[in-house]
Amino acid sequence: MENSIFLTTDLLSGPETVTPDMTFAEFYRIYYADMQGRLKPTTLATKDAVITGKILPAFGSLPMNAITPRLIRRWQTGLLTQGYSDTYLRTIDMHLSSVFKYAYKYYDMENPCTKADHIGSSNARTLNFWTLDEYRAFIATCSDSPVAFTAFELLYWCGIRVGELLALTPQDIDPKKKLLKITKTYTRQGGRDVISAPKTPDSVRDVGMPDFLFAEVTAYIGDTGMKKNERLVPHTIDFLKYRLQCGCKKSGVKRIRIHDIRHSHVSLLIDQGFSAAAIAGRVGHRHISTTVNVYAHLFPNRQEMLADALQEMHDGTFKKEDFACAKN
Repeated sequence: MENSIFLTTDLLSGPETVTPDMTFAEFYRIYYADMQGRLKPTTLATKDAVITGKILPAFGSLPMNAITPRLIRRWQTGLLTQGYSDTYLRTIDMHLSSVFKYAYKYYDMENPCTKADHIGSSNARTLNFWTLDEYRAFIATCSDSPVAFTAFELLYWCGIRVGELLALTPQDIDPKKKLLKITKTYTRQGGRDVISAPKTPDSVRDVGMPDFLFAEVTAYIGDTGMKKNERLVPHTIDFLKYRLQCGCKKSGVKRIRIHDIRHSHVSLLIDQGFSAAAIAGRVGHRHISTTVNVYAHLFPNRQEMLADALQEMHDGTFKKEDFACAKN
């Protein structure tokens, strides 16, 4: 937020009168000030970064009533040539739309986004993830760094988000049940560490650790002499990105993003036959439909499984235990 052109101290000094011919930048001051009291700081920081970096350069100096569907489509065309992912294109596009929806709802201004249509997609067309063999090749490169090794082990075997990982402390581990207590997330804002509530209420959850992982994490805490309230991984995401890049190069496995390690975990669970409901609870999806929609192409063809089960029932060869995963 420190680098944003709209600092908190400037927000209350915005124009008192809102008119359709005020510039987009002036109106954004009003929008931002209102959102400050309604959005989590991390969410607002992300929104401000996108609008400041991708939207204000194109529309900031223009009057609100001079921004037409044609101008928006021209701007969208420019974005489409930048090589951004479909999900990022949709994110940028929806942030512009959110400002105009706000202007329409509270100040009766025209919303040109309704005629311009949208670009991008809310769901990625393809998912990048590692197989178990690829992960094993990668993690072998982290043996020289206990903190990197522990971080990637937790990401891969628990499927937690990177912000959730970076917020973890030893007191978030239940030693009796071998659970991670996910109750917060970490971000870096304005040069300082910020710990806040997780992405959604459903992100607050317990995540079971396999015995080997619990032993690794416990040994790591003991070896470092870490206090109960200290962060398990006392770094930012930049450290993990650097280690990921080096590990991919050294091991020869394909390059993926930090978040794709979470996809790798889900892929592993699907491959082992776990249901969408079980996976959604583990990774903190609010709705099972989110899990199904994002990972639909990884789930087995249930219609074929159902048809085969019905055939076996007809033939008298059906075994209920074999059908357990298919019905979930």
